[in-house]
Amino acid sequence: MDSDNKHETTPTTLGEDGGILCLGLFRTGTYSMAKALNELGFARVLHGMDMRDGLRDDAAIQPWARAAWANMPFLHRVLYRDAPPSWLARPAPTEPFERPEWDALVGSYHSVTDVASLYAPQLIEAYPKARVVLCYRDPDAWAVSLDTTVVGIVTGWEGLLVRRWAEPLTGTFAFTQLWDVLRGWFEVETVEEMRAIYKKRYRVHYDAVRALVPPERLLEYRLGDGWGPLCDFLGKPVPDIPFPKVNEGKGLRLLLRIGMAFTTLHALWVVFRYPIIVAMVWLLAKAGEHFWKYYL
Repeated sequence: MDSDNKHETTPTTLGEDGGILCLGLFRTGTYSMAKALNELGFARVLHGMDMRDGLRDDAAIQPWARAAWANMPFLHRVLYRDAPPSWLARPAPTEPFERPEWDALVGSYHSVTDVASLYAPQLIEAYPKARVVLCYRDPDAWAVSLDTTVVGIVTGWEGLLVRRWAEPLTGTFAFTQLWDVLRGWFEVETVEEMRAIYKKRYRVHYDAVRALVPPERLLEYRLGDGWGPLCDFLGKPVPDIPFPKVNEGKGLRLLLRIGMAFTTLHALWVVFRYPIIVAMVWLLAKAGEHFWKYYL
């Protein structure tokens, strides 16, 4: 780490050629790391848990849809060879997703993590001066966590109901996009294929980051290492509070299920709104009839 960074007092953003890329995969303690960075003065940290609007507002996830379409060739070469997916705005973009596009999406942040890890090579290329924190955990534990908190829910009966029935009715495709982006990143078509390569894909990701980032700009961090390595890497004093430990898995499962429930209720309203409106008008008419008979 160079001496200029060692004495940094005012955090810079990625777009200002500073910032931090936290490129450890989701389910490796990324939300705890985001809270730790907040505590160290990096106020604007983008994490998937903070992107709740994307579960209700299709427009909120369109920039990430473009990023996936541009940077995951498996999507358009294999999964959607004949026509773009429902979650991608028409017409499908053909221009590259480079520094200007990344600046528009994440350039105003001091740090990005979680979802950003899926675009690690592209972000490293776009922000060559950013420091990189690589959170990691045991691959076996990571595979179990990923399956129980994301994949199992999105591909289970709840996820199938939402993706195949509710989302087409509502015209929002957050969960379909989530599943497709995971397939695009893993480069598989089925959940069985994905589960078979969980740990292999994990190792490929970490080896790629290590190969792309110079050692002086890279911190490999395992939750439990405490403040010391992170503060030394970022040139920050050690806080006098414990390192954050957030139950991200529990929160993520709750967030996904709330989003699915909201989408399902929206779909039910689309299907039954006219009968409900007719019934309400009829009830109001009957109430009005009773009122006039009673008082006149």
